[in-house]
Amino acid sequence: MTSNSIARLAALAVVLGLLLGMTPVRADQDVVLLLDNSGSMRANDPQRLASKAVHDFVTSQGPETQISVIEFATTPKVLVPLTPLTTSSRAKVYEALKSIDYRGQWTDTAAALERAVYELNNSGRSTAQKYIILMTDGHVDVGSDTRDAEKINWINQSLIPQAARQHIRIFGVAFTDQADYELLQTLAVKTGADYFRAYHDSDMAGIFQRIGNILLNARLAASSESGTATSAPVSSQKDFQFNTPLTKPEVQANGHAGWIWLTVLAVILVSGAGIYLFWNRTAVRKTLQQFGGHQPEHVEGPQAVLYDISNPNDIKRYELTEKSTVIGRVSGYDPEVQYVIANEATIGRCHAVIEHRGRVFWITDQGSINGTFVNGERLTGDRALKHGDIIAVHRHEFEFVIPELFESDATVLAARERPASQAS
Repeated sequence: MTSNSIARLAALAVVLGLLLGMTPVRADQDVVLLLDNSGSMRANDPQRLASKAVHDFVTSQGPETQISVIEFATTPKVLVPLTPLTTSSRAKVYEALKSIDYRGQWTDTAAALERAVYELNNSGRSTAQKYIILMTDGHVDVGSDTRDAEKINWINQSLIPQAARQHIRIFGVAFTDQADYELLQTLAVKTGADYFRAYHDSDMAGIFQRIGNILLNARLAASSESGTATSAPVSSQKDFQFNTPLTKPEVQANGHAGWIWLTVLAVILVSGAGIYLFWNRTAVRKTLQQFGGHQPEHVEGPQAVLYDISNPNDIKRYELTEKSTVIGRVSGYDPEVQYVIANEATIGRCHAVIEHRGRVFWITDQGSINGTFVNGERLTGDRALKHGDIIAVHRHEFEFVIPELFESDATVLAARERPASQAS
């Protein structure tokens, strides 16, 4: 082969490479819409705005997306199997949304999630990004407390790890303050997605629009990874991003490749540290304090105490530490949360939350119907708690106490009660 022939072949290879680099590469996405069809949805969504929001979300998706629709109540039902979005398949999705009637009796979220994961595993594309969008207005409820607990344990111990291993991201949409936002948040965080809270049916449109923007960001990032020229990503309205692949830099034959790989390695190490910080902020803070020669101010014992004073004959004591404390009608299952039970019908499942931020404890009402009060004043936002504050969730009362101030406070009170004749 002559040198001219070799030169022609090399030139042809360069041209083919440029043409291949200019070829658009689709970032495929498989999405399962998991929609609550229980009877409570009828009262919470009388205008069916949730279905309208899902309809608009589907309309915004392109041909690179496959969609499945599964409604669930007592049992999950596949209304539309995972299928590419075409004119005819979109029409089927729209008809399926119309068929959701909010007449189910129970809320078997666990069975619904298992069915969605199964759909993605069996009908999803191996190269596609996989998502579940779970929307519900309630807790896991199959008619038995024992079975409910078993279902929740199954979600935490089996379904969440399975989804994480298979890179299935689960978005949680908690509809109204009665939804199990803790479960939805756990699903989202542990699978690399996000969760949202809709207090009113009118919030649904904005939430599904934000989810659509997040999926678009992920799609554009994957296209950039494949060398596709794309426009700037549309930013989500929430501060949330996927850990998407890095854009490949142009590698030149001048020895820069080594520096690029070192940079990538550094980014991976920093990302790993960030993930560890997110999952174990307390451990990281303690490690930094040890390296800096500083020890926590309060190594042992509670930082504050909450006394249940509603029944003078049975005062209960709850130690408040760095864990969040949920005051409500029922107990949850998150080991990172302390549950304070006020078993009264007028109190919500998750009525109020006390959180430790810095050196201060803050209390926030969780959208309860009957309200949360501090010293007789109804909360409208976050409020910092002070020693001696009286907290009332409807009519159930608690006293917030800081132990280190308790004795000094008692001494002052005793001094005030001394008769005037004894005053010096």
